[in-house]
Amino acid sequence: MAVATHKPWTADELRRLPDGWRYEIDEGELLIMAPAGYRHNRIVSTLARHLGNFAEGRHLGEVITNELGVVLGETRHTLRAADIAFFSNERVARIGDELGFPNVPPDLAVEVHDPSEPNLQRKIGQYLAAGVRAAWVIDPDKRSLTRHAPNEAPRTWTDPQALIEEPVLPGFSCRLADIFGA
Repeated sequence: MAVATHKPWTADELRRLPDGWRYEIDEGELLIMAPAGYRHNRIVSTLARHLGNFAEGRHLGEVITNELGVVLGETRHTLRAADIAFFSNERVARIGDELGFPNVPPDLAVEVHDPSEPNLQRKIGQYLAAGVRAAWVIDPDKRSLTRHAPNEAPRTWTDPQALIEEPVLPGFSCRLADIFGA
């Protein structure tokens, strides 16, 4: 369950917080979230392996998991951490060897829906406004994937045999069932 605080926070202040929790900042509000469970992490691991193998094999960029905090916007008052993030080579070069939280949004952000996480649609909107080219929301309960992209209507897949293709990773495809390990 996520808990919001009411002190304006910036990304620079997160270093002083204790380990063992997940933190995000939503326009100055600190969100404290419990670690994710087994099903959530199994989906993240499975999909990250598919995306990572594809991106690495074609030298397209890097796939990052473990919820890398990324600053969205110049104020440093919004920091979000996707379950999986793909950064193209161009964006990786902009990050360089930067320590801390990059101010470069991923090309693709993937979120596995957690009912205890408030305002997932707001988070998706923040990603897209910051320059994320596509955002996926995977719903384990519905066994679905919804793709969001700027200036496009969301698209949802529910058929386990549906082939998911992602223009941000040209040539990538996998069956929806592959994401859920079935």
